[in-house]
Amino acid sequence: MGDIVTLFGEIVQKECRKNPLAARRLLRFGYRAKKLQLMAAPGKYTTKAAQMAAVQTMTSMIAPLAQPERAAMVSLFLPCEPLQVVGLHPYSCEGFGCFLAGTQAEQEFLHYAESEGLPETFCSYHKIFIGAAEKGLMPKPRFILNTTLACDANLLTFRRMAEYFQVPQFVVDVPYEPNEDGVRYVADQLREMIRFVEKQTGRRISDDQLSEAVARSQRSMDQFNEYMTLRADKKILGELTGEMFSAFTLHTLLGTPETEAYTSQCLKEISGAPPASGVRLLWMHTTPFWVEPLRRVTDFNPEVQVVACDMCFEGFVKADPSDPYDAMARRVVYSAFNGPVTRRIQRGIEAARQVKADGVVWFCHWGCKHTLGGAQLAKEQFEAAGLPCLVLDGDGCDRSHGGEGQLATRMDAFVEMLRAERGEGV
Repeated sequence: MGDIVTLFGEIVQKECRKNPLAARRLLRFGYRAKKLQLMAAPGKYTTKAAQMAAVQTMTSMIAPLAQPERAAMVSLFLPCEPLQVVGLHPYSCEGFGCFLAGTQAEQEFLHYAESEGLPETFCSYHKIFIGAAEKGLMPKPRFILNTTLACDANLLTFRRMAEYFQVPQFVVDVPYEPNEDGVRYVADQLREMIRFVEKQTGRRISDDQLSEAVARSQRSMDQFNEYMTLRADKKILGELTGEMFSAFTLHTLLGTPETEAYTSQCLKEISGAPPASGVRLLWMHTTPFWVEPLRRVTDFNPEVQVVACDMCFEGFVKADPSDPYDAMARRVVYSAFNGPVTRRIQRGIEAARQVKADGVVWFCHWGCKHTLGGAQLAKEQFEAAGLPCLVLDGDGCDRSHGGEGQLATRMDAFVEMLRAERGEGV
């Protein structure tokens, strides 16, 4: 399968040099074929819930390629319920960066973006997308919506894309201090964003429709949070790629009936799962799903399980869906990714205890200053809380950085240390 994907990625890159539209059609065909495979044969150890998240995410990648006139480009942390109400597809910049890396088609677009002046230290998810867009592979969106939350690449990427595609852009400014004044400030901006979307689409978004979508979001977050609590004493085998599928499902697709069905399925499966066993890891930040030696350590391994990833739960809050603007704003302002890195570390400590993790992996994705800058403090605070922490350097989607064997070696050593602390044989 790996050889087929490699060949497909090479063909997409080569075709894009001479005929970007043909390369886009080829990419769309490949993604549709992958979706059919996921639906028909999800994998020997894949759960029904994991299959649902994978299919839903794959569908969300196909939609902007097939119907760009019905797609709005969004950043990962933007509340997308208003788009659901007007029937628009969320067009995820980070998602396509991730998927093009999974397609093994990222190098052409990374090199192009750097040749156009983007620094090597810029986030590779964004670099891949910018290169693919400006090379003609990515279609023109209806408009662009983004927040300023967490990633400083947002400010450059979405402004650059708005200028390149010549489309309107709306930016939700998220204040650094997470407090009630910030919630009110962001809620007012979301009201303005609704008016912007209504103007661009010619469709009215009623508060009742919006509340219904936000209520689904709240139920989905509540169900997944309950799933995390129950998972503390259960064993569910998974893979690094599955954590990223869940992250997209619980962000750009939060509020859809499909996401609520996914979190409901998680609860159904956990009730019948076997008792917990093996080393249990909390993963902080994106996952380098492309690193095969690392996946051999973590994927579908009864002895080593990634039991939670903060990219999935960082924005979970309790909110009242009857005030949808406040509820959506609260999710953004009180995100663990907002404010000082100590908030994210503390949320990680709480989650580790919730899922009974034995240790924590803090993944320093190259180009993410927030994560890199907080690495040593995170290690100190996790370990002070009794949670061994491995700081792992790498890149979530750029294969040219290499170091795959070193990642796996360090992970192996960390797991063996945790097994020894649990009193298990090495």
